[in-house]
Amino acid sequence: MQVKSLSAVSGLSALALCTGLAFSGAALAEQIKIQNVHFDADSNQLSVKAKIDGHHHGQDSAGDAYIEIVDAANPGFVLSAFQTPKQIHSKIDAASLAFLPCQVGIVVNGDTANMAVADVKNVPTSCGGFAATITGLITDEPIPYATVSVTLNGNTFTTVADENGAYSLDVLTTNIEQLLLIESSATNAETGDSIDFVNLVGSFSKVLSEDDPINVTNVTTAKYSLVLEANGGEQPSTLAELEQAETAVDATELFQLAAIIKLIVDDPGYQLPEGYDSILDFIADEGAVDTFVASTPPEALEQALADILADSELVAGFSAADVPSLYYAISTTSPGYLARSGSALEFDNVGMTGKALSFQQWNGQPISQDFSWAVVSGRIEVSYSAPLVTEELSDSIEYVTDNQAEIDAYYAGGGAVENFITHRTLTQRAYTRVVDGSLVDVVSVESRSELSTPPIPLSDGSFLTIAQPKLVLESGNENFRANYDINNIPFVSGCSEGDTCVSGLWAGQYHYTDGERVYDDYVFPHTAYADAMQFVADGSVSGKISNVNASWVVDGAGRLVITYPDGMIQTSQILDKLGIELGVFSVFENAGERFAVYDIWIKGDANLQLGVAGLQPSTPSHFWVGEINSWLPGSVDAMGLLHYQRLWGWQFGASEVQNTYAIGDWSAPDGDGLSSVPFTQDAPVPYAVTADYVRISRFPFAERYWYPINSQMIDGDRVFYVVEREVRDGDVYGRAPGYRTFIPARINIERERDMADYTNVAR
Repeated sequence: MQVKSLSAVSGLSALALCTGLAFSGAALAEQIKIQNVHFDADSNQLSVKAKIDGHHHGQDSAGDAYIEIVDAANPGFVLSAFQTPKQIHSKIDAASLAFLPCQVGIVVNGDTANMAVADVKNVPTSCGGFAATITGLITDEPIPYATVSVTLNGNTFTTVADENGAYSLDVLTTNIEQLLLIESSATNAETGDSIDFVNLVGSFSKVLSEDDPINVTNVTTAKYSLVLEANGGEQPSTLAELEQAETAVDATELFQLAAIIKLIVDDPGYQLPEGYDSILDFIADEGAVDTFVASTPPEALEQALADILADSELVAGFSAADVPSLYYAISTTSPGYLARSGSALEFDNVGMTGKALSFQQWNGQPISQDFSWAVVSGRIEVSYSAPLVTEELSDSIEYVTDNQAEIDAYYAGGGAVENFITHRTLTQRAYTRVVDGSLVDVVSVESRSELSTPPIPLSDGSFLTIAQPKLVLESGNENFRANYDINNIPFVSGCSEGDTCVSGLWAGQYHYTDGERVYDDYVFPHTAYADAMQFVADGSVSGKISNVNASWVVDGAGRLVITYPDGMIQTSQILDKLGIELGVFSVFENAGERFAVYDIWIKGDANLQLGVAGLQPSTPSHFWVGEINSWLPGSVDAMGLLHYQRLWGWQFGASEVQNTYAIGDWSAPDGDGLSSVPFTQDAPVPYAVTADYVRISRFPFAERYWYPINSQMIDGDRVFYVVEREVRDGDVYGRAPGYRTFIPARINIERERDMADYTNVAR
């Protein structure tokens, strides 16, 4: 956004808006003598005394000069304007000003080149301001004559868009870190509905540093609503609050809301539901939105979304210069959680090549994929020269084949014994940036892949062969963060305590192998798995699960660098922090091998022990819920309660534990309007507590291990963090007897939940 001097600023004193007086000629700077400029806090007035030594006859019929007292840093900010023959003695009410200037300038007859300048005495240290001219469109399709306003420091600046929805607005602020919210209002001529669009742009410093138009659209309005929801229903007041809320904005939900708004505004067949006078009020009501979606043909919403993605005024798009050298793709979370997965895209803007770095946790598959790229019609189009094959688990035959005979044979054989494996070959991707956020860019992703599926073992003992690979054309959404928007939180060495101090116990992702997989004799590669690692101040580190021994340092950028005996170098940086949880991005490099992973890390509490007493529930209705998947969007409802599918965990007794979980969604309201979620408990099984871990004998052939890391209280609930893994006996899977990995080591959150919260609840 270009900074321009302001010729007129709405919301300022009436004198600052004087227009219509035109003068020729110029006053010489040495003819203006400023005698005194000071601020009187008691009267809240800015006093200016000066005189003009030379009398300028002929300037008007009275021979007076036209005087403007201005902010010297922003001469367009006129504090006072009047005519005088010689003497200047002005008292300006500070309450009428957008801010107090640090210096004033006196301009005679419009000659700003020869402005006289003086410091303001007794002025507060917060003096001075920043000016900008904001331009853009109010559009879904262009909305003519919308009223556009911005409020900064209690001053409201207003303008009206033209017949094409274009606006230009001059604004001032004293706080460069203040968030800028642009509000617009208009009326739909066909339906009479109010069209209230908003754009929470980010900090004013962002406005000053960029020169792109700022459009106020259905997309920015949808994002604003979701930001408010993620921030507890309140508008963020700081950049940190805004950035944290952006990480919880689900791109799929954003697109749906934007498409709904577009239908209401553009299609005369749709309008605001009864009882709503505002688009913002409507889209903030989750139940009303669900009702609207249920009554709207899916193809109408799909077409509205396609129209949005095709409209360069509604999506931010890319130019080659916009593409950062590194994009982090961090998964969206439910509010109150950190993401558990992420990847990275590296771009070479000279050779137009790049690399995709990722990791598949469930099987330890590292992903490092070279590509070429170009920006075409505002989209980044990526082509992979040597497509990488990744392994996926599926429980859906329809996912891997469209052949009805194969689908019928699958069900006739009783379905798969377990989730089955398919192989994905990704050949192309295209990225459309829809929202250019303060921290998080919302990106629509289109991909082209092939799925090849090995023979699937069925319950009747037979195998189903999928004859042909399935071509998969998919569209999805991702949240990207450019490396230049991130200030990583530094690890600290040379310390003895603190949640970023390296010395001590850490749960994180480290380099080792988790051995052999129980059900197919697959050997997990040496990549990244969770471990409880003890870091020593002398630069050594060792793992409780892996038994790995390595060395560590913190580099000049605050990144933790671990060097392993086999030559692998792990470089980890903290991108996010939420309480004691840290969102850490790690790159692993060894000769030609290179991949990356994002997950939570937890600094350990050396005094934590998960004893029998501590594992007991607070009341008979409490149990520990494993929340490894609760960060997924949609896991938490409007009441702050987990979806029933996430209510899976353990209730401990003195020597036995019961697997406890919900088995269905909320019941229909009874005669009193109350609903419940049904729970069940499996038969008790033994567990054991040792100095290093808790072992749950989940089945006669399965052992689950918890390595305790740390604990805290969150909203009154007890929470503890563990490194968790599960092993099973291969004999059950037709393999050689002996325990091997079923769940590779991972970090899990165990939170005490109350089944009573889900019983006889008014919803």
